[in-house]
Amino acid sequence: MTKNEIKLKLKDLTVMFVDDEEFVVETMKDILPMLFKESYFASNGVDGITQAKNNKIDILITDLSMPKMNGIDMIKKIKIFSPDTKVICVSGHNESEFMEKAEELKSSFIIKPISSGELFKALGEVL
Repeated sequence: MTKNEIKLKLKDLTVMFVDDEEFVVETMKDILPMLFKESYFASNGVDGITQAKNNKIDILITDLSMPKMNGIDMIKKIKIFSPDTKVICVSGHNESEFMEKAEELKSSFIIKPISSGELFKALGEVL
């Protein structure tokens, strides 16, 4: 799938980005609304679950290591009530334990910092 084909598909979809690093969230707030129909943001797994219950989320992009609830536990809980949500996991570390769990959840994986090329590659994988 080309970058333009990915962009066309994203225009009809919603995304939620969850990360505890304020700078990363603010950066994604500048990018994701240009690509998606709707964009939602949360700073931890607990808030992410609330957002996902209140909004239909097509694609979830989440950090794995966060306070209150890690990304893996949040994904598992969201998948209970929203099994079709596609997932992209993000981590600042090459954490093999988290990577294995992310693969078990059939998600893509990006190592921070998030580059546009890696983001589009992961989006193409989940679409």
